Amino acid sequence: MALHITTHGDIDQIVVSSLSREFVRKIYRHCWGKNNTPYFAGNCFRGVLYFDERLAGKYAEDLGLSWNGWLSIPKFHHRTGASYEHGLTLTVDAGDGPVTVAAAGLEVEEKRPRLGDFLGRIGQGEVLCLLGSVDKGEMAFSLPDCTGPFDPEKLSVRVERFSDLYCEEAIVTGLAYDGRILSMETGQSRGKSMIDPLLISRDGGLLDMYDFA
Repeated sequence: MALHITTHGDIDQIVVSSLSREFVRKIYRHCWGKNNTPYFAGNCFRGVLYFDERLAGKYAEDLGLSWNGWLSIPKFHHRTGASYEHGLTLTVDAGDGPVTVAAAGLEVEEKRPRLGDFLGRIGQGEVLCLLGSVDKGEMAFSLPDCTGPFDPEKLSVRVERFSDLYCEEAIVTGLAYDGRILSMETGQSRGKSMIDPLLISRDGGLLDMYDFA
């Protein structure tokens, strides 16, 4: 039999990289000048970093840096996949018609990127950053040849969890059936929101806008 599985829920994209502390400070100063409350200044910072390539590019150029958008920065780590949280469900088709399986009930093999693995890669005058997006969509998995009827107890999910980097997102990096890895493809997506940028100091502490005043 051929096994086809489609996830339904959020699709996360996570990037771990570094940013110049002065670049971050320039954006925050701009945002404090336009918005005198932390809430609006924080929204402004997120908007400039994710969407305003012209303004962010100008601040980067002032520092002798280049900026072509958050997805173009050099990456320490980059992961895209279905979000394991938020009620993720799977549609399984093993030839006898589709059935729905809750991801929460599956065996999980979990990995956690460690903060210490990235801190040593931050340069002088830089901060570690975690950026990302959340998109409504689907992922498609398949295994062309299986034997016997589908058994949900043989299905397991591989998850990468970012809690060590102060982020609660957990991304599905793969599915396995009876120990065999399914191939993975990106499915349809509908709409996008952005993860609040996380900034981390060289000693591993979480930073906020007041650290760049």
